[in-house]
Amino acid sequence: MLLAVETSGSLGSVAIVDGSNLLAERTLASGGVRHAQSLVTEVDKLLRELSLKPTDIRSVAVSIGPGSFTGLRVGLVFAKTFAWLNQSHLVAVDTLRAIAQQAPDEEALVTALVDAQRGEVFAGTYQLDTVSGCRQLIGRIHVTGQETLPQDHILTGPGLMKLRPELAINHRLLAESCWQPRASTIARLGTDMVSRKEFSIPETLEPVYVRLSYAEEKRDLPPPG
Repeated sequence: MLLAVETSGSLGSVAIVDGSNLLAERTLASGGVRHAQSLVTEVDKLLRELSLKPTDIRSVAVSIGPGSFTGLRVGLVFAKTFAWLNQSHLVAVDTLRAIAQQAPDEEALVTALVDAQRGEVFAGTYQLDTVSGCRQLIGRIHVTGQETLPQDHILTGPGLMKLRPELAINHRLLAESCWQPRASTIARLGTDMVSRKEFSIPETLEPVYVRLSYAEEKRDLPPPG
């Protein structure tokens, strides 16, 4: 059994899978603080509905970012604690990869976008591996503006919410219903990572922020004068 946790954005979710079978999935209350309040409760409900004990969960997959600073921290602390208490394996799933994974297989290349604030987005381009059925990152995750987004393949992700009106003229956009990462997709990728033994060490695992938060950048600025 694998438990998947997705708290990178405003619409969080949790899911439990057994191999390739999705047993249950639940949506969390929106917002990072509310994720913290509902995460433990919703996982407990899932386990009870499926008549499972926490120790029946042998692996935990958590969305690792980029995304909301607060949301990522909430999900990671929960996942690390749950894995440690129940001696489960822990795998960290790239959030942009999960978003790209939700695109149709006929789209060979997909660029996933998450809001990076200040008119920019976190972006990553992913290609489908036809053997595993999972998308793999090409190049690196980076911060970019609207003017440099690719026009030769489809775009997806919640980062489109602020950029969509202008982008729709010159770019192909995936249906909005596919933009938000889902725990069931984290579970799909996490299951593949477990099979490859791509485990993370709970004590050292940190979210992928790509860059500092605005508050952290202000803190690190030299004093005026």
